[in-house]
Amino acid sequence: MSRQFKNIRKAFTLLELLLVLAILVALAGIAVPTFESMVTARRLTESNQQLLNELKAARVTAMRTGQAQVMRATLQTRDYSITPWLGGTESQDASAGATVMGTDGQAVATEKGVSGGVATSAVDASSGMKQLSIGVQFSAIETLVDSRNALELQNSGEAMPASGAAVTTDGLSSPLLVYPDGSTTTAQIVLVDQSGRRMAIQIRGVTGQLSSFRLMSVDPSSIAK
Repeated sequence: MSRQFKNIRKAFTLLELLLVLAILVALAGIAVPTFESMVTARRLTESNQQLLNELKAARVTAMRTGQAQVMRATLQTRDYSITPWLGGTESQDASAGATVMGTDGQAVATEKGVSGGVATSAVDASSGMKQLSIGVQFSAIETLVDSRNALELQNSGEAMPASGAAVTTDGLSSPLLVYPDGSTTTAQIVLVDQSGRRMAIQIRGVTGQLSSFRLMSVDPSSIAK
């Protein structure tokens, strides 16, 4: 065997190392954005499902306690709340487990007393505050105000949306009500992620039925930061 084949090369040249490094950098440039996009898309789906589950739970709570529940959100943020609706008539309509306004003007929860009566306990006002996943926010909440909604808003002193369509003040959505009979405010909630992907939840007022679907994506630069 010739001496040429006996001297096996045990190292790479600088040019080869640079070439391999360039390939790895190029692959990383492709993989990282793809991975980030997958994570963001998953957060949008998870937020959508989270909101669906909580609206379903609010319907069960309303039917169990006899007190309407209300969902509000601040547009272009992750923040929202689902809390008992203090519309002025809850103290006479609600059963144990409801939240009513006490004589001192503070919200209190009703519960069955040991002697069969009704007792009350303090309520943590922050317990209904929630957030969507990071990178997901409320793009729009459109509610249709019918005669029942209008009466509830009037009793509670809420501002009446113009022309039957919900308006917002300082980014806060009009109340989306879930009633003890299982019906709700007719509404559509739109969520958007950092990449402009959107998902919508539609709520049928008479039946309280919830449905979810994807909308066309929007330009990410149009999303308020």
